[in-house]
Amino acid sequence: MIVAQQTTNTNRRRILKVYTIVEKPGSQRGYWLNIGLASDNRDGSISVKLDALPMNGLLNIREQESGKTHTGRPSRDKQPPEGWQ
Repeated sequence: MIVAQQTTNTNRRRILKVYTIVEKPGSQRGYWLNIGLASDNRDGSISVKLDALPMNGLLNIREQESGKTHTGRPSRDKQPPEGWQ
């Protein structure tokens, strides 16, 4: 997972994770499916890159805690994909 980077005066951009929540039959909890990344732009807007389209039309964009995934497991990815820095 990607670790969020706080925006600073040195033009560092936050990297955000994009999820859709997939309902599981027979369960009250949905599955958080990672479908892309988002990042801050210099003008304050946000760019979103999706690797998949959500069937339910809903996106959930979140910052990640340092070294944690959304489920609290240790992070696997250490760097954002090429082109997202």
